[in-house]
Amino acid sequence: MPRLDAERIALWRQFCVVSDVIRRRLDQELDDEHGISLVWYDCLTALRDGGGTMRVTELCKALHEVPSSFSRRLDRMEDDGLLERRDPPRDADRRAVTVTLTSEGRAVWRDANVTYRRLVQQHFASSLTDSDIAALQRFLGKVD
Repeated sequence: MPRLDAERIALWRQFCVVSDVIRRRLDQELDDEHGISLVWYDCLTALRDGGGTMRVTELCKALHEVPSSFSRRLDRMEDDGLLERRDPPRDADRRAVTVTLTSEGRAVWRDANVTYRRLVQQHFASSLTDSDIAALQRFLGKVD
């Protein structure tokens, strides 16, 4: 294993800063154009990718979220009509609450996805060469 030297520390810090800057830009643009935050967009994306309905526990796992704070986010998203939560049938596991993307949630995701993709292209992907992509894939495949 390589020694943790000043160059690796500096690269780590640069990686964090660049990631934070891009995420803040995405968050601001999504809020300005669609009235949703980046974390809401990520939640809608995970639901869409999961077929439109997921158990809350599966959604938390997909988003690497803590269930206690995630519940409050789901409350707000439900209040805005983007998703619905459904309790399990009486004879099922009571912890198996499901979250379903509403038609409004799908429409908001579709519109926000155009903005998201444009911004990722503008602030990240446009700077990558094919060899950069290969190097990043190799690197990220090694990280836990």
